[in-house]
Amino acid sequence: MIKKVAILIFVFTVFFIEDATAQFIFPDEISRAHPRLISSGVNRDAILKAIDTSQAIKTSFEAIKNDVSKYVNQFKTDKDWLSSRLQMYWKSHATNVFVKGTIFHHTSGKAPVPTVRFTGQRDYVTDYKTPKIEDVKPYFEDKRGLFLQNKNTDKWEWVSPEKTGRVIENTNENIMKIARNAALVYFVEGDEAYAKLAQHVFDVYMQGLYYRNEPVDLEHGNVQNIIGLTSFQVIKENIVDELAETYDFIYDYIQENHKSRNDIYTASLKKLAEIIIKNGVPDNNWNLHQANKVIEIALVLDNNEAYKDGKGCQYYLNRVFNESEARQWSVNDVLNYGYDQNNGVWNESAGYALSVAEGFTHLAGIIEEALGVDIMPNMAVIPKAVKVMPQYLYPNKSIVAFGDSHYGELKSQPFLDVISNAQKFNKKTEEATFTSMLFMLKDKQELLTKKAPKNAFNAFVYNTNVTLNKTIEAADLKDYATASFYAPNVSWLAMRNGMDKYNGLMISQAASLGNHAHSNGIAMELYGKGYILAPEGGRGSSYFRNDYRQYYSQFPAHNTVSVNGKSQYNKMRSYYAFEVNTMYPASERKSGYYPNIYFSDLYFNEPSTNADQNRVMSIVRTGETSGYYIDIFRSKTKAGTAKYHDYFYHNLGQELSFSTLNNQTISLKPSSKLNSKSGNIKAYDFLFDEMSTTIETPFKAIYNLSINNEQVQMNMWMNADENRALFKVKSPHSEAFRKILPKAIEEAPLLTTVVRQYGEAWNNPFVAVYEPSTNKESATIKAVETFKIDSKPSFIGVKIESKTNRVDYVFSSTTQEVCQHQSIDFTGTFGVLTQEGNATTLFIGAGKKISFNGYTIEILGKKSSSATLVTGEQFKLTNNDAILLTVPDTFKKGAMVLNIGFKQLNGSRKTIDGKKVVQFKVPPTNYQNISIKLKA
Repeated sequence: MIKKVAILIFVFTVFFIEDATAQFIFPDEISRAHPRLISSGVNRDAILKAIDTSQAIKTSFEAIKNDVSKYVNQFKTDKDWLSSRLQMYWKSHATNVFVKGTIFHHTSGKAPVPTVRFTGQRDYVTDYKTPKIEDVKPYFEDKRGLFLQNKNTDKWEWVSPEKTGRVIENTNENIMKIARNAALVYFVEGDEAYAKLAQHVFDVYMQGLYYRNEPVDLEHGNVQNIIGLTSFQVIKENIVDELAETYDFIYDYIQENHKSRNDIYTASLKKLAEIIIKNGVPDNNWNLHQANKVIEIALVLDNNEAYKDGKGCQYYLNRVFNESEARQWSVNDVLNYGYDQNNGVWNESAGYALSVAEGFTHLAGIIEEALGVDIMPNMAVIPKAVKVMPQYLYPNKSIVAFGDSHYGELKSQPFLDVISNAQKFNKKTEEATFTSMLFMLKDKQELLTKKAPKNAFNAFVYNTNVTLNKTIEAADLKDYATASFYAPNVSWLAMRNGMDKYNGLMISQAASLGNHAHSNGIAMELYGKGYILAPEGGRGSSYFRNDYRQYYSQFPAHNTVSVNGKSQYNKMRSYYAFEVNTMYPASERKSGYYPNIYFSDLYFNEPSTNADQNRVMSIVRTGETSGYYIDIFRSKTKAGTAKYHDYFYHNLGQELSFSTLNNQTISLKPSSKLNSKSGNIKAYDFLFDEMSTTIETPFKAIYNLSINNEQVQMNMWMNADENRALFKVKSPHSEAFRKILPKAIEEAPLLTTVVRQYGEAWNNPFVAVYEPSTNKESATIKAVETFKIDSKPSFIGVKIESKTNRVDYVFSSTTQEVCQHQSIDFTGTFGVLTQEGNATTLFIGAGKKISFNGYTIEILGKKSSSATLVTGEQFKLTNNDAILLTVPDTFKKGAMVLNIGFKQLNGSRKTIDGKKVVQFKVPPTNYQNISIKLKA
């Protein structure tokens, strides 16, 4: 396997080097004086003037100075007090570090000076607190490990490094932040007392790095490919920020007072850069994080000719931006590989994809501030990646959370970054586009109201303020959050009907393609009445903990179907996509479609059980404030040997009740079947309070959520089968919510229904209807029943009767065959006939033909397409492809015409099967009013 991965990386690297397009060009001579990591428009005089004229900037600066001044004063009497708290190999002077997988193991070697201590473990979760600097013992290195305070007991304990998470590196970073702030104060005020403290702490640490070697993994595993000099992951070398900034702020002081040390400092910085480039992951978010750290180092280095090895600022910039190596591809190459160039979606889960786009806009800002160079034209996909962000939104403006994601709002920063870039380089169109989008997503007046930044000093020094053009109008959200959206490179599909927070409806479905994906089959999320009621579970406490590995990343944590309790495949980096058989409306279509019914038909091969799975989901809008979801899930093993299929559904709330269609309470008894002892994967062990019953009749479920003085329900109807069991369980709380909902709700177990179908679930599929409601707006569905057609095992129909004199007949089949029910004829895989008052709607989602009561839509020239006819007081029509429209002939004698806008189509009067009809051949038509009349 390792050889295959190595070959894969080599092939991609060679491909990208050969396919490289426009190179990033940087100045041959970097003439800008230090510091370079602050805004180029800011110097010492400007800062002093700002401090003198702005109380907010003065207050922010004085807070920084006050925090560090006590250490400066202490340095005057005990210069080693702060530096001695650094986590170093004070006694052993170890040069070689050995780890065993993801935990520290031992050291060897002897340097002439104390060396930087390596962190304890890769997992950041630990039972121990990172100590306050005052509580750190000086020159601490003890064979017993670290002496830390237990988070649970508050007792101080001896603990071995492999149980301390990232305490060691966190402690060093906290100390280096003090050095960085001291260096900053020196730059502003010129007080050498601050420079002396900063340089001393920096010196101790950098000498310690100089003699340290890259750690070695005794297990010879993948850790060796991602390990850093001080952290288990090169992307977690966070101390690079403080080291680069400290060096940048006291650069002149070092050249004047400690020039002999400069070679050690730059060699240590370059050692960090080399290992960050050498190790890591080239084709996901790691690449960006690695690049950012190397760029920080590059920008504080001198020109190439200043170093004997010729490796200076330009060298590292060129290497990161233009050269691809095994574990650090060039910026162009990773953009070409990671992004869908058509829609701007990055190939990772939602949260990571959005943060990567923000990372690249930030990177562009760093380069333009430091060097005055606009690199955005070389990253043409990045504005597209920002523009696609609204597609991730629910009607409450929270993002979806498939894979390792968390719910939350879109950040303003990437939009501000692109706007800032457009303003600096006179791109009026881009400025208008992204300003209008920002006004669309956030409150315009609030954005235009000048608010004091959290840190006015930093905002000034790093030039983070962006002045928005108030004359620009907000964009229309429906142009950017379209009714449907499909991202093939992450196998994710969203359908949303309306973006009103309380009345909008939305389905999000995802398989397992790309990075930070879960083992979840075709998983779905549902929205209703202002909340994501059927959420994703998130990632758990840590990627390195059992709750993530065994539960949150697995089938039972998702709204999906598991086969034989065994469905399980690669998580994190996964390669299992669904296939989109059909969907309506087409992805990113903005107008012209029928607005009241959306649907998707997805196929998935579940690899661990070699099972075929088909999920058909639909949104049906029944009124301005009402609508429901249809979920038809088919599942079978190719070998036909499945013992059972488990349908999982999780919902927020405090109460879950089951009843028959006659509103009789369904009695459940304690049971113990959903566990690993019964042969299921370990994820089942995380379910608790299990109760169940065998059930051969349809049932209803109500999930009640009490929140913000409101009662929100999800009303569920599920079809029957003679080989079914119904389980009521609780699942671990959703980790995807973080400080979005009231704490008690976020931390509460998810109400969970599991329906087990014994035998196959293909010809006996799971059919569920979901309707969100509240105590103020009750459920509108009166009854739900399924129907079948003899000799057509692949067909299932659903009749949904509403309280508002409306009936929907849903037709679903895995094969395109003629299906007849009552007086409805349908040929296709998905269709709906709606009767509401005097109006009838014939909807072909995917099919050839639908007929009812003398009206027929038939697709011409194709086996399958989409079309909708609404009859009644006002006829309406839309069709993606040419159709033959047939209507009853109740007209007087004469030529017939169909009026569509300003067009007139001539009709043909015929007698078919003894009935008089009028037929029209209609070209592709956007949804609009039509009329059928005698030709004038």
